[in-house]
Amino acid sequence: MIDLIGGTYREINYDDITMEIFGSGFRSAKFLLENNCFVNFTTSGNNETNCFLKETQKVYRNLNFECKKHKELITFQYDFALDEPTIYPNPLKISTNEEWSVIGNNVIAFGMLESSYKVKAKKVIYDPQTSINPKKFSDIGTADELVYIINKNEVYSISSSDCLNEIKEYFFNKEKAKAFIVKNGPYGATLYTKKSEYSIPCYITNNVNKIGSGDIFTSSFGYYWMVKELSLEESALLASRSTALYCEKKAYVDCSNDIEFEYQEFKNNDLKGKQVYLASPFFSLSELILVDKIRNSLLSFGVKVFSPFHDIGIGNEMIIAKKDIEGINNSDIVFVVLDNLDSGTLIESGFSMANNKRIIGYHRSCEENKLLMLKPGNVDIYKNLTTALYQTIWNI
Repeated sequence: MIDLIGGTYREINYDDITMEIFGSGFRSAKFLLENNCFVNFTTSGNNETNCFLKETQKVYRNLNFECKKHKELITFQYDFALDEPTIYPNPLKISTNEEWSVIGNNVIAFGMLESSYKVKAKKVIYDPQTSINPKKFSDIGTADELVYIINKNEVYSISSSDCLNEIKEYFFNKEKAKAFIVKNGPYGATLYTKKSEYSIPCYITNNVNKIGSGDIFTSSFGYYWMVKELSLEESALLASRSTALYCEKKAYVDCSNDIEFEYQEFKNNDLKGKQVYLASPFFSLSELILVDKIRNSLLSFGVKVFSPFHDIGIGNEMIIAKKDIEGINNSDIVFVVLDNLDSGTLIESGFSMANNKRIIGYHRSCEENKLLMLKPGNVDIYKNLTTALYQTIWNI
């Protein structure tokens, strides 16, 4: 059995046009339940949350839950999965429950917006879920064996350092961790123990259902380490595979079984010298907001981005055109926003095709016959923005 602590939240995703109740806690519970693990789930929410979990319990008889009363079913609204969500109500206005405690053998604990808790267990996996004033595990609990699962921003925030030696010193000596895993998006992750470092590959998938992928990594790692009693290294590798299958199919798969797994590893871990050309219209307010968000997402992956709007601006048309061509020639891949079939963007696409540039296209509203002339080129076109952005990195 696993004691699981985490949020149950409403999630709205404009990119996929979905509205579901999940949150890190419930999504992790679903992975464990789908793989026949007994789950003791502690969460919080309002009457709607409680009714939702009661209905879920009818499907999963191995679920036991306690829903701490809270006046809100907190909502996370995503324009697309790589963008920062808007949270309702505003996090500054979210009240906090009275602190509660969990004592157990195997505990997976996620940071929560509306709840404070204490943990005491033999094995704990802790995922703080935020880089903005994250709670340190040493402030909320004790464990015989502690594993942190965190992203790069959370590492820097918790340890107050970007120096690897100082980070190791902090987690091993101050937090008393057995290990910590640092997630790094399309580049995979790294497992650190006191004696070694282990690279965890990211797998290239056709689809990238990004929202909740980190929750699946954390819960599946806990499942392999705590329930299957596998090594840290093997648990991390299998967790990455389970995450790939979730991203591709939204499936909750135990990869320690003999299953068919054909996804390739992404092996290019250093793209600092690579450049993406961002071809997009930027005339309406919505276009300006979108091109800015796409640029920020690509920059967060550690690549350079040449964006005509950001890097040239508006001015003499002949000068702009020459600089645009120079930008395409100096770029390793071209990302094209095809919505509205802007003439300038199509010319950039055609010039890129003529120069054998790899092109990743994105649109939500184009008729396929309008894109016919792009098809002979080295082009892949997606209707999901997060998938298109990941494919850009994987195809550099």
